[in-house]
Amino acid sequence: MEHITHIVSRLVLGAEKAHQKKVGYALEFHDLPEGWLKGYALVDLSFTWRAYGLPVKGLNYFTVGALKDGVTSRYSPDSDLYQAWLGGYVFQSKKPLTWHNARYVRLAEADQKGWLKRFGADDPMMDFAKPKKIKDMEVSGKPAVMFSWAGVTRSDVGASSQSLLTRVMMDGMAEMMNSLTPGLSVKGKNFIPPRPQRTPNEELLISGYTIIIHIDSRTKAVLYVCMTGDNEADRKEMKRLITSTLRLVPVK
Repeated sequence: MEHITHIVSRLVLGAEKAHQKKVGYALEFHDLPEGWLKGYALVDLSFTWRAYGLPVKGLNYFTVGALKDGVTSRYSPDSDLYQAWLGGYVFQSKKPLTWHNARYVRLAEADQKGWLKRFGADDPMMDFAKPKKIKDMEVSGKPAVMFSWAGVTRSDVGASSQSLLTRVMMDGMAEMMNSLTPGLSVKGKNFIPPRPQRTPNEELLISGYTIIIHIDSRTKAVLYVCMTGDNEADRKEMKRLITSTLRLVPVK
């Protein structure tokens, strides 16, 4: 099984890198602070988005909390990075996109619901309140706009989170993360939640920031960061993370 997972992950990563080159832009992570995993995953979300009524094709770049006792702190209710995400989407549409800002947020809604479904949640949930505009800005010389938001979702730590499907997916994800970040050595088991310490797939309030980057009329990027905390210190740290650790770079 391990040999098959290795082959499949290499093939999938090759296809994702080809897609990356077609889009023409990628995201890079820089200077991640202590507490975050010093590596990232790359996932094609085209099917997930299109199934959710969003006719775009693109990639998701993301990282999670560092390992603690052999498991990402994303699954530890005692961690500041419990259920936290940091990353972004780079995607294209066949036609010029004229979306209102709230529609870009639906990319993350579809992503989160798909993730929860794959982790066995019976009722995947990600409901956003109306995003609040913070400011217009530039990212890598491209026009952009930053929003803050809050929402209600569920934890991915549940009774079915340790299924065979989840284990196979996380084995593949770990293989790809190691390939993308030289020196990283993670295993699928590092991303399998332990048995729930609290209510399985508990309902959670999360908050965060999003930056929409208008690369051109058909090509966009959406950066994101979120945590379960919602105090001033958390928001200050999230704003710092989204503006200083993610870079949009051209791919030739």
